[in-house]
This record gives sequence, C-alpha cells and structure tokens, in this order.
Amino acid sequence: MADMKYNLFEFVSNLSDPRRGQGQRHTLQNVLTIVVMAILSGHQGLRGFTRFATSNSEELTEVLQLKHGIPCYYTFWSIFNSLDEQLLAQKFITWMRQYHLTLDDDFISIDGKAVKSTVNGGNTELQNFVSVVSAFGHQSGLVYGMRSSENGKGGEVPALRELVKDLGLSGKVFTVDAAHTKKNI
Repeated sequence: MADMKYNLFEFVSNLSDPRRGQGQRHTLQNVLTIVVMAILSGHQGLRGFTRFATSNSEELTEVLQLKHGIPCYYTFWSIFNSLDEQLLAQKFITWMRQYHLTLDDDFISIDGKAVKSTVNGGNTELQNFVSVVSAFGHQSGLVYGMRSSENGKGGEVPALRELVKDLGLSGKVFTVDAAHTKKNI
C-alpha cells in the first residue's frame, strides 16, 4: 500500500485520537480505515460499518493486524461521538490539496444538504437538524471545503459565509441556491 498515490494510512496516522488511552483495543487509524473501506463498499452508518467489519473480519484482521479482532458497534459509536467533524474535514481537505497543488476551477458550486436522521423536535418551532454545506469545483471534481451547521443555530447561511471566508478564493465564480442571493446576505 505504500506505493499508492493517495496513501490513506498517511492521512489517518496524522490524526490524534480523542479517546482516553485506557482500555483501547483498536487504534483510531484502523477504525477509520475500516470506515472508509465500508463507505467505498456502499455501507452507511454505524450499523453498516459494523456489518462490513463483521463480514470481512478475516481479511481485516490479517491486513490491519488487529490482535483483538474487529471493532464492535460501540467502538465505532464512541469514536464518531468524540471526533470533531469540522477539524477532521479540514485536515482531510488539507491533506488532499497536497496532491492537487493547483486548483484551477473557474466555477465553484456551494450547496447545503440536510443529514438524514438528524431531525429532532418534530414539526414544531423547536425542530432542528444538521446540514452540511460544501464547495465543489466543476472542472477538478474536488470538494474545496465543507462546514456543518444546525438550523436551530442560524442554519445554512452563516455556514456558507464561514466556508467562503475560510476558502480565501478570489477570481472565482460561485454558484449558490436562491436562498443565498438575498440583498442583505
């Protein structure tokens, strides 16, 4: 795997594990590698990651040298519950940019999508859900950046503003939803 152009282990080995060290049976690097492999195989969510790990336990144990076997559902849950998703996304994008030094996109689309199964509060004024705003380059096919937000804390508009500010791009054409074209925005 060392001769791969994009070495996944290079990225995950530079991440710090937010869990306390006592009682850890699986490294953050191994768990995130399993998650990426599961996603690439079409699995979603913690249960999907666990199913993927279970159905490929022999291969994963051998290749990743898992001396305690595959991680259980709770291991995936505890890691994702403690990770800072903004920091993880930012580090991933920074890592990927080293492979694409020139981002020559003239047009960048910015759009937000609600994350499935994050709605709480029902159909009341207290309704809240998580959404992710991402910037996507038309020519390169790369995601320039992303930012998550909750509609109860301002929603997509402030997240879009922060994302554009963080990107620091000039001389580009941004395409956005009509909701972001109001005069006061």
